[in-house]
Amino acid sequence: MINEQLFNLYASHMQGINAMYDNLDAKGIKDYAGPLLPYCWEEQYLKSQYRLVIFGQETNEWYDSVINSEEVIREYIKEYEDFRLGAEYNSPFWQYAHWFNKELNGYDEHNFVWLNINKFGRGKGKGRPEQEVLDNEVRFYNLLSEELSVLKPDVCLFLTGPKYDEDITRKLPDVTKEEFGGFGIRKVARLCSKHLPRHSYRTYHPGYGNRHIETYQRILDAILLECKK
Repeated sequence: MINEQLFNLYASHMQGINAMYDNLDAKGIKDYAGPLLPYCWEEQYLKSQYRLVIFGQETNEWYDSVINSEEVIREYIKEYEDFRLGAEYNSPFWQYAHWFNKELNGYDEHNFVWLNINKFGRGKGKGRPEQEVLDNEVRFYNLLSEELSVLKPDVCLFLTGPKYDEDITRKLPDVTKEEFGGFGIRKVARLCSKHLPRHSYRTYHPGYGNRHIETYQRILDAILLECKK
């Protein structure tokens, strides 16, 4: 079962995250929250025509408790489940994520998985945590390839924008970028890695999409068409 495998993955890396806590504590760094630990609505996900994982950048604040037991891991996963894929949010990210899933699979019913390329965000406010947090995540708690191995997606859509390409590379060091659809690699890139499905794409964050709706729509339509071939 997917959720059981994910739980076991996070439980097996408790030592790593506690090393991260110790390292950041020693440097007096407190302003971070996370990690984002996903829950999968397994029946809906597995019956989808295309198993879809959508990536954001990082959370804007999140559940914040030291992971020192399996019970706390379950609390983090429950926080994700209760969030219900942004059901009570009307932000551009969630509008586009649900629209893309519906266009890809024909319905939208908790049948995709949301991840962030950075598992930790700021403790207060929006945006990246400080660099030490990102560096320590890569060093002690880089679980992305293992999460993908559990989820086995058919399509990965990184709504992260080109400024997060380095974050993707740090999490998946073998990743390469290819031109796609004649848009220019800054606007959209096909991502290739042994850990990613053939249909993996990085394009702008939906905040950009709301400012450039016509271009963004053409990009997403081209990705959808390619996925369905």
